[in-house]
Amino acid sequence: MHVRSVRLRLTAAVAAVVLAAGLLLGSALRADRSGHEPYRGPLASPSAPAAKPGTTRRIALNTEPADYPRLRELGYDLVDVMADASQVAGVPPGMQALLWVGNFHCEDFELDLEAFRRAVDEFGRDPRVFGWYLSDEPDTGDCPEIAEDIRQRAEYVARNAPGQISYISMTDFPMRPLARVGIDLFGLDPYPCEGSAEVREHCDIGAIDRMVTMADAAGVPRDRIAPVLQTFGQSCSDGDEQYWLPTEPQFREILARWDRLAPRPPLEVSYSWGHQDEWACPTLADATGGDHPDLQSIMKARNRG
Repeated sequence: MHVRSVRLRLTAAVAAVVLAAGLLLGSALRADRSGHEPYRGPLASPSAPAAKPGTTRRIALNTEPADYPRLRELGYDLVDVMADASQVAGVPPGMQALLWVGNFHCEDFELDLEAFRRAVDEFGRDPRVFGWYLSDEPDTGDCPEIAEDIRQRAEYVARNAPGQISYISMTDFPMRPLARVGIDLFGLDPYPCEGSAEVREHCDIGAIDRMVTMADAAGVPRDRIAPVLQTFGQSCSDGDEQYWLPTEPQFREILARWDRLAPRPPLEVSYSWGHQDEWACPTLADATGGDHPDLQSIMKARNRG
């Protein structure tokens, strides 16, 4: 739900993962005029499709009930809601809920462990629920204990919510501790159109390869990766203004790279549909053509294809 700068940060923990994979990334980087450092290292290897055709589940984050008809029209079949009976009741037929119960980086969880267990007891067999969003970009470098917190929640879902999935999103924090805590699906959220709130000629498409390579080195199976697509900018946000909404050709390039590295994934995430004052504006909700690129038409063709 949140977004952070994914500017390359070669912390000791990340460097150890990268070196263990035999990649000397530091010598492969070149800074552009913005100070952002595009990835110039080896490309990640292509991957075989993870799922059968037509089985990818699709969600655009940060939505409201008023958005649901348009989301269905665009081919999205999941919505993100809180673990609240009234919100789950509002999920329309033909869609399911991904329940937000998580935390951001090292912050507190939306629900403490006991409240989380009560929520799983309540919704763990509800057919309207697809799964549980347990953490957004957990930072195991600054708070290594977060991996154990996630493991406890993932295990409870596995035991008490048959058929439902556990999900976290990951960025360029150390991934290895998270690869072995029982999570079903791992979102990866490189945002390639970085370095300015104003549109530039090129996005750093290699950022996708870099993060997939990190996940490979951490032991995350490719068939459990959920691509997080950049459908936001920051030209009207209060954030750090380092991202722009991709143009239509740039967005197609992002999709093509993901299709090479994680084709037909079990889950695909668009971040973001709704505005977030600090993080995301404009967003996919705005991307209908005219003043913004028509990303909605691209996603409709993709989701329904």
